[in-house]
Amino acid sequence: MTLAPVLTPAWIDSDMGFDDLAAVAMVVASGRRVAGLSLVAGNSPLPRVIANARTAADLFGWDFPLYGGAARPLVGDLVTAGYVLGDNGMPGGTALPEPPAGPDLPAMLPALIRFAEGGGRDLLALGPLTNIAVFALARPDLAQGMRLIWMGGAPGRGNHTATAEFNAAVDPEAVQVVIDAGVTIRMVGLDPCRQVTVGLDDVRLLAGRAGPHASLLAGLMEGYCRIAADGTRPMALYDPVAAAALVAPDTVSFAPARLDCELSGRLTRGMTVIEWRAAKAAPNALIATDADAERIRALFMGGLAHAAKGKTR
Repeated sequence: MTLAPVLTPAWIDSDMGFDDLAAVAMVVASGRRVAGLSLVAGNSPLPRVIANARTAADLFGWDFPLYGGAARPLVGDLVTAGYVLGDNGMPGGTALPEPPAGPDLPAMLPALIRFAEGGGRDLLALGPLTNIAVFALARPDLAQGMRLIWMGGAPGRGNHTATAEFNAAVDPEAVQVVIDAGVTIRMVGLDPCRQVTVGLDDVRLLAGRAGPHASLLAGLMEGYCRIAADGTRPMALYDPVAAAALVAPDTVSFAPARLDCELSGRLTRGMTVIEWRAAKAAPNALIATDADAERIRALFMGGLAHAAKGKTR
């Protein structure tokens, strides 16, 4: 008899926009236990990120704890994606309701340290790496044992600048801290994410699914899809591709390379510099090269359909 592998709990770090929400929903739908969800400023300022996460947890029955994290990058001022995603991190006319009243969230760092001290190893980071860098600086002994899947960086052209992907560009110092800490990194950058797309036809499919939150999620997804030329072109998925690498590892292919982040270039700050030639530099990361678009799209739609049903207890 072949025993199924025992899946250890995973920790998720997020700046909670729509594709973050979908990525978390994919992990929940997969049955993988989430030990905690830490929040970081990125898509939006931290108060809005926290509000989005608290609302999502309440609506969709997420039973794992939420933690407040970094409100700004390690160096410099916060830059958000408000120019694309709007003030609430959810583009378009649909927004998440305001969260129920409650106490302030507990701090991320002590909880993440407890997770690691208890044997937790798997991290899924969906935003800037500020929280993970804070953890690595506080406990370098624990950081060396962590396995990080990060949606960030770009082997080729960027999206925030010509050379840099947003999550890397807004806190490149954090990226380099995590690299230097010896964390095992699987980088899911823009190129494989651009292989997986959704469109308004998928929105209509989601709207027809059963559940009290199907209409809300379809509205949020429509706003996301309309980022791409108001919906006339397919929209790439980002965070859900990284989530797929966690819950269905064979859906994303990786290759070893040397990874560093440019910190000072006038035109290249935040660029993830990837040296593929092992003879030139010893690999220190695995870089995603290809994604199984059909399977990841199915996982994405399945996660949202699961979330549409709402609380189950």
